[in-house]
Amino acid sequence: MNEAWALPPPDSLVGSFVTEAFRASGLEFPTATVVTFPFAVRTTLVAAGRFLTVLPQSLLTLPAKHSFIKPLRVALPIESGPIGIFTVETRSLSSAAQMFIEHAREIAKA
Repeated sequence: MNEAWALPPPDSLVGSFVTEAFRASGLEFPTATVVTFPFAVRTTLVAAGRFLTVLPQSLLTLPAKHSFIKPLRVALPIESGPIGIFTVETRSLSSAAQMFIEHAREIAKA
C-alpha cells in the first residue's frame, strides 16, 4: 500500500471498480503518485520499474506487447465490471463480428 501507484481517477468508471476492489479487501484506495486513465501511460510507468498499477487480466494476455510487466495475480472478492461492445455507426459489421456479438449476448443472458 505504501508503494508508488499509478492509478485511474477514483471517480471514473474504472477507478470506481478499483476503489471497490480495495474496499472489498478491507483496504483504502491507495494514495496515487500518478493519477491517469490511459492504460498505455500506466503500463509505461510500470515498465520504468517504480510503479504499481491495477490492470484487467485481458490486457496481460498478449505477453509480446507487455512482456515487461510481471503480473501479481490477486483474487478480488468482487464481481466483474461491466463489459460493452462498441461499433462505428457508419460501418457495417462483418459476419464474424455479428456472430461474436450474438454469442456474447447469449452468454450474458445466462
